[in-house]
Amino acid sequence: MKKILFYLLAAILPIIIYQIYYGIFGGNHRWMISLTLLSIFVLSFILFNKKERKEDLILGFTIVFPIFLIFLITSFFTGFSRTLLYLIFIPISTYLGWLFFKRKSILTLIFSLILFSFVGVILFPNIFILQKNVGVHTNEKFDGISLVDKNKEIVKLDKSKIIILDFWTTSCGVCFKKFPDLEKYYLEFKDNPDVEFYSINVPLKRDDFSKVVKLVDDLNYEFPTLYATSKKEVENLGIYAYPHLLILKNGKLRYDGRLETDKYIFVNHLKSEINKLITE
Repeated sequence: MKKILFYLLAAILPIIIYQIYYGIFGGNHRWMISLTLLSIFVLSFILFNKKERKEDLILGFTIVFPIFLIFLITSFFTGFSRTLLYLIFIPISTYLGWLFFKRKSILTLIFSLILFSFVGVILFPNIFILQKNVGVHTNEKFDGISLVDKNKEIVKLDKSKIIILDFWTTSCGVCFKKFPDLEKYYLEFKDNPDVEFYSINVPLKRDDFSKVVKLVDDLNYEFPTLYATSKKEVENLGIYAYPHLLILKNGKLRYDGRLETDKYIFVNHLKSEINKLITE
């Protein structure tokens, strides 16, 4: 009976650990995956210490299989963008826990800590963006949308320049969190006459134009803001989620995807996308 309970505990603890971190971090997988892998590493080390050597393979399978199966099944419904690295590194973290149990090597511990940190901080966000931003590079003609300034004067974009358009709505909390980064790169490229930045407010039914203008003025950013006159026009561009980034060059749409400004993201980062177009 004790043996059954032991293996049952080994099977469900990794799942419970993941659920606890999900509750704490609210789905922020950059922290969740690092701490989940570290916890499974520690759990594996402890459990392997309590079983006979001949049962190592069975115990390792018991630790890995249930949580692996849950992630695998989930992936077929929600995609692999968030689960792929869990599927790869949960077995690895269990193996490293076993290896540390066998050798008691400080090098194994240090390597594991570095690996788990790397997976969460760098590898996860870049793999996520790589999968989410499939097909972001285009070379299509951009017909444009109707834009006005805060005085409701019609604004035409200069087709001879590289133009960065950051689409946002008043209901998008993430959009507001991205504004400081947009400001940073606006100021960095401000003196380049070939590059222009605009934040594009997309109107919602509940919005009052004058109140949105006041909101933008109160935010006091230096980057210019324009206002789309129709949400439908924006949706016709295939934009349904915000923030969304378009980069134009010579009247053509060259980038159509997520706004990425995190310093640890190297895939489709805003600065690298702009520099690439400048040097073409």
